[in-house]
Amino acid sequence: MKRRAALAGLLILGFAPLAHADAGKTVPATKVFPFLEALLKLPPADRARIKVTYALRRDGKPAAGVKAALIEASGARTPLPIDDQGRFERLPTLAQLQAKAQLHLDVPAAAKFGTAMLLDPVLKPSTDYDARELVTTVEESNSAIRKAAGAMALMAPQMEGLSFQKAESGVAVFPNGSSRPLPSDAGAVVFEPDQFKGATRVRLAKIPAAVDYYDRKK
Repeated sequence: MKRRAALAGLLILGFAPLAHADAGKTVPATKVFPFLEALLKLPPADRARIKVTYALRRDGKPAAGVKAALIEASGARTPLPIDDQGRFERLPTLAQLQAKAQLHLDVPAAAKFGTAMLLDPVLKPSTDYDARELVTTVEESNSAIRKAAGAMALMAPQMEGLSFQKAESGVAVFPNGSSRPLPSDAGAVVFEPDQFKGATRVRLAKIPAAVDYYDRKK
């Protein structure tokens, strides 16, 4: 199964309720962007292979058309654009989060929202990968999540591999030139390092539409 959707519900505070976001009323940014401060505290090299995205939701659906702005203690306002899928195109910096910046949402007084958190591997879609690069991506992503989770590390989800959406089929290639077909799950080709130890290349039939994390348990 694709891991990005599961992470939104499992990692720390996947859905963070914004209570009643009155027009002109502010909400602590740390409540809207859970886990972000902890992740940004890690050295850049430790989180280089993982990307975090937040999407504003209403009744389980993308909340498009909402205007948002970050308000700092000085009164400075920074617009945080939201795309047609409800995703924030810009996120607060570590300094802004630590300074207790607030988020302003231009919404009706009775509106209730939540934020979904999505984690994606930093990999460009391709038909040919160095298998060692894929293994390192999974290992370092898991390490970053554990470090950022801190005392909750044992409860944090761990990715077992990567899924390549709409790649049709693929093989893992080994040093002796032999190959093994990669399995598929829900229309995605899946590579799990533990199932293909020693592989040197991963080759796909088509360029994937997206590359996501994978966990067979979900």
